Amino acid sequence: MQSNLRKTVAILPLLLLILTLGLAACGGASTNVNAPANEVDMGPANFVQTSRAISTGQSIHFVDQQSGTTHMLCIGRDGSCDTSAKAPKDLASPGFSIQPGQTHDVLFDTAGTYTITCPIHPSMNLTITVR
Repeated sequence: MQSNLRKTVAILPLLLLILTLGLAACGGASTNVNAPANEVDMGPANFVQTSRAISTGQSIHFVDQQSGTTHMLCIGRDGSCDTSAKAPKDLASPGFSIQPGQTHDVLFDTAGTYTITCPIHPSMNLTITVR
């Protein structure tokens, strides 16, 4: 019985290493959850930061450094662009695409709450509050 316990204890570090490497490969360990207040990082099918608050006249800096996939960003929710939304020009339907390794700044001139989504990845939703 002690032999089985020793084997199990010996395998634990290896299992933890495999789990850590698996999470890193999925983008979980390489994202910047502590990004500056005006930065939004993108994962393979998510916004790392799901909300941001900025002042009128400031920009949001979208970063797609680690996702490995193309995103399309527009004003809307759950993958549907809102064609009637009063939005910054870049986010008006159909929005803009951002490729892996790219960044894109969007200026917010008007106070309000904006919901941003990715039609390619409908679960990607981000709320920007402009005060």
